[in-house]
Amino acid sequence: MWNELERCKSSTWREMRAIEQALLSFSTLFMGKSLKWFTDNQNCVRIVQAGSMKEDLQNLAYSIFCICKEHNIFIELQWIPRTLNSKADYISKMSDHEDWQISNEFFEFLESLWGPFTVDRFASVMNNKTKRFNSLFWNPTAEAVDAFTQNWHGENNWLVPPIYSVIRTIKHLIYCNAKGSLIVPRWVSAPFWSYIFNKNLTYKAYVKDVLEFKETNRIYSKGSSPKCIFGTENFLSTVLAVRLDASL
Repeated sequence: MWNELERCKSSTWREMRAIEQALLSFSTLFMGKSLKWFTDNQNCVRIVQAGSMKEDLQNLAYSIFCICKEHNIFIELQWIPRTLNSKADYISKMSDHEDWQISNEFFEFLESLWGPFTVDRFASVMNNKTKRFNSLFWNPTAEAVDAFTQNWHGENNWLVPPIYSVIRTIKHLIYCNAKGSLIVPRWVSAPFWSYIFNKNLTYKAYVKDVLEFKETNRIYSKGSSPKCIFGTENFLSTVLAVRLDASL
């Protein structure tokens, strides 16, 4: 997903940036290998081979060169017409509607109470709150792809999952005998509600504390998707910070 600044860049810049980020994300898999990269952008082929007079494009070309040199990767770009690149073009236009994030201010406040957190389990290189993080897709510097394939035991997990994954998040934490802090909206009718509270509103055994926050404009930051409600005036709920501990 591109941020607002990146969306204003040229298509050539975005294609070059995609090459750079893909090389960073898969550098360990590509190490010592020869790659052939098909692109429908003729400028990219020329710039990767010979550089550019434009500073931003030259910086990306140099970055690509350095990544390949460091990891012993040989990359060859080949132009193909867009009609032969339809699958990659379609995938590149897919949007992640769940890339909203928690503000640094709110994270630092909770870290002062329940931290330090060791792994951000649902993040990307654009919004990770800890140095170690898991991502949905391959990301540069991500420790792992798909948090649910990891053992959370022994870590203080920072958990801001997509709403559809909240129940799975709680179940996985219990399965791993782990602990962490979960951020969710106060949606009483949501399926995940019964995994936090009993019918009389007492806590589940693995829930150690729940804090409710009303100033949501200081908590959520809007993601790159225009359809995201988190961090916008359309988000009307309060927010819960739930301390979970199933390690005992």
